[in-house]
Formats: sequence, C-alpha cells, structure tokens
Amino acid sequence: MASISRPAGETPVRSESSASTGSRSAAVHRAHIIDVNSREFTVDVRMESHPFSTHFDIPWMVPYVSQVQGEGINVMPEIGSVCWVCSPSEEGKDSFVLGWMPVEEQGGYRSGRELLNPGDLHFSTRDGNFVFLRRGGIVQIGATPVCQRLYIPLRNVIRDLAENYELSTPAGDLTWQVNRTDEQGDGHRGTLLTLACKEFSDDPNKDPVAVLKIGSHGEGRETILSLETRDKGGGTSKTKLEINKTGAVKWVVKQNHDLEVEGDYTTKVKGKVSHKSDGNMDLETKAVLTAKAAELHLVAKAMLDLAASGAKLDGSKVDLGAALFKVVVNTPSFATWVAAVTAALNGPPSPPIPVFKLPIPPPFPYVSTKVKA
Repeated sequence: MASISRPAGETPVRSESSASTGSRSAAVHRAHIIDVNSREFTVDVRMESHPFSTHFDIPWMVPYVSQVQGEGINVMPEIGSVCWVCSPSEEGKDSFVLGWMPVEEQGGYRSGRELLNPGDLHFSTRDGNFVFLRRGGIVQIGATPVCQRLYIPLRNVIRDLAENYELSTPAGDLTWQVNRTDEQGDGHRGTLLTLACKEFSDDPNKDPVAVLKIGSHGEGRETILSLETRDKGGGTSKTKLEINKTGAVKWVVKQNHDLEVEGDYTTKVKGKVSHKSDGNMDLETKAVLTAKAAELHLVAKAMLDLAASGAKLDGSKVDLGAALFKVVVNTPSFATWVAAVTAALNGPPSPPIPVFKLPIPPPFPYVSTKVKA
C-alpha cells in the first residue's frame, strides 16, 4: 500500500493508517445460512461459489450495536437465509456476514415484502407482526391487521384496533371482550366492557371496590348494564344497579339513600307506583301539599290523626265509616224540633215527668245525606 506524505509530527487518521494488511485481498461471496447459534450470536454459512467451502461461527453486521449491554438494532437470522459473506484482507480477522439478500422471485427482489413509500421503514416476521415507521410521522405496531396500534400526528391521535382489549394497572382493569373461542368464526358473539376500580393499589384483584359492566352479561340474560360497589376491596357488596334491554331498572342499596335536588323534581310514571317502608315514613313540605286522585284512601291500623288550624271536607258524599246513627244537620228547623221533643220528653215543668222512654230519631229532613259518623 502506498504511503501518504504529511508534515513531520502529524498523527495520521484511522482511514490513512499505514498498518500492513497482509498479502491477501478482501473477498465477498454469496452464501446460505446452514446453522444459527442464538446464544453466541454466530452462524455457519456455505458458499454458493464453492459448495464445499464452509465458514463456522462467524458474526454478522447490524446497523448499530454498543458494547454496553449490547443496545442497538439486533436481529436473529434464520437457517436458509441468503447473505453476503466478507473475508477481510487483514490477516487474523474472521470473516463476517456483510448483509442480506432476498432471493430473486419472478424476475424481482420484492420477495413478498410490504409495499413501501420512499423513506418508510418496516420491520416484520413471517408470523404477521410488524412495525411501520412511515413518512409523515405515522407509526404502526401490530401483531395482526385487527390487533394493532397507530400513532397519528394529525391532531395527535392514538388509535387501537383489536378484537379483545385488556388494560391492567395497580388502580384497576379495563377490558373489552368478545365472547368467542378460536373455533367460533362467526361474528354474532356477545361482547362486554368491564371497568374494575380499586380503592387502594394493594387491594386484591378479585372483587374490587367498584365494577361497571356494559354489554352481554351471559347467554339468556337480559341485563345490559350493571354496577356493583363494595365497602372495600374484596369486601361486602353494598350497592347493585341493573338495567336490562327493555329499560327495566333494579337498584339495591343496603345503606342510606339520599337525594338532593336544588331545582324542580318531576316524576312521571305511566304504570303503578308503590312506596313501602318497614319504618316510619315522613312527608313534609314548607309550601302547599296537593294530592289529586280519582279516589283517595287513607287506611290506618291504629290511630289516624289529622291536625290542622282549619279543615274542610267537601264532596258529593263524605263517608267517615260505619256508625249507628247518621249525622244531623244543625238548622233552625232542627233546633225547633229539638225544643219540641225536649218538652214532650220532660212533661210539665214541675216536677219533670218523662213521657217517652224510647229513643226518638230525628226526622229525615234533619239528617245529613252526605256524612255518617
């Protein structure tokens, strides 16, 4: 190798090194991988030009690798891969795989590779998983076409595509589930979204403090949404809410249920309304209480107490229950009748002599036709 002249004392750069490279010339040969040592990162190759010439335990080049923990871009080749083997000109240096070459198929070198645009980077295996680094900033990472994530720089969108999705954190789990097995290929399968939340990160995964489920709750079940809460992770169930596909709602609360409304509160029910309580029931308002009904029934097993500064009962008929006598009406004619009957019962003024000893009911005109007591 010809020497390069330079000023005295100047240190040569590596590319201008005058070290002896020996007498042999560097050579590059096309070869096939015949064995892979995945533990030592070496391969055995057989040359195409010399079928009986084999190189054993030689390394392969990668775009970059560091001596610190081996970080870089690393691949593990497979048996049968076509490569270029370089035998360096420097004596004592091992041969190495310089690069890889696809087998020519149908007059081209595509070899089943994905179509790319200029500037795209693509990493994949024959099993269908892949990584795309596309021009424009789009990143695709996937195991299959229906199991992948896309990072889209337009509006900074992250889009996930999956048949089933699971997210697990110390705070809880989020899952989307399609209820099918590998043998079931049809698309008509129940699905369920489950959000399970913990109160504390060290709570048990089983029975977290709150679980929300939306979707199919099992074959034959009408429930489409359910919510269950507990007093603690793994503790006792305290609240259950279920909504089915017809709109029916069932809410079970095992403690107090308080409802505060600062504005108007309106309830409209087309069916029957029933309120039942094992304890006392209070109904209170600071304004007017109005009750309207086709019929109003107040039934008490014990005392019925109606207290007011004034009371008014009006209607075509007021029935206060069964009694021996009807209520009389205090009219002037009734007062005259009472005076006459009293005189007849007492007799002459002195001494009073009873004349009639049987009860005398008031005549019909003096009896109320609306009220009985």
